[in-house]
Amino acid sequence: MQLLYSFKQVKNLIYETSLKGQMFRFIYFLSLYFLFRFFLLLLDSTYLGIALLKPSYEKMSFFITHFSCSILRVFYPDIHTSVNHIIYISGYAHIQMLPGCTGISHLIRLGLILLFYPIPWLNKAIAFLPSMLIILFAATLHFLLLILIAYHYPELYEFAHNYFTRSLFFGFIFLCWLFWERSFKRSYV
Repeated sequence: MQLLYSFKQVKNLIYETSLKGQMFRFIYFLSLYFLFRFFLLLLDSTYLGIALLKPSYEKMSFFITHFSCSILRVFYPDIHTSVNHIIYISGYAHIQMLPGCTGISHLIRLGLILLFYPIPWLNKAIAFLPSMLIILFAATLHFLLLILIAYHYPELYEFAHNYFTRSLFFGFIFLCWLFWERSFKRSYV
């Protein structure tokens, strides 16, 4: 009986429109984020997961490398990409798109989080496409910045990849959460 009362309190807190409710939803969002992160890491290490995700990684790598090259071709006319998603500028290899940089795992993770986020189904359906586009934009921006840094400042590449562009990526994920929260407030106020 006490457990049922505790669940009701948590449910009331999730749907509360105050700052306390918003903080609780943010903690809930982060918990789901890390839970699904471990789920995808586990899925990536299985044969089934590799068989399911590898074609998606390839298609996303192809899209991001070619789109990035077409944007940078304005400034670097001699930029091109290889079959293995390696970016060449002036005939020298500078960076390769690897599966972890495509944003596929973030797209899947954000889609799964959205399924369990406490907003009405109609709002989830409306928020799905803009959230996926935000993550796709973040993945492309991440790769564009890394290409430029690898070309101009190769000594800063590790720092930029591990801290700067990842922080930027997480900022876009936070932007998705803010978008969902705005949808939450419109639904329950």
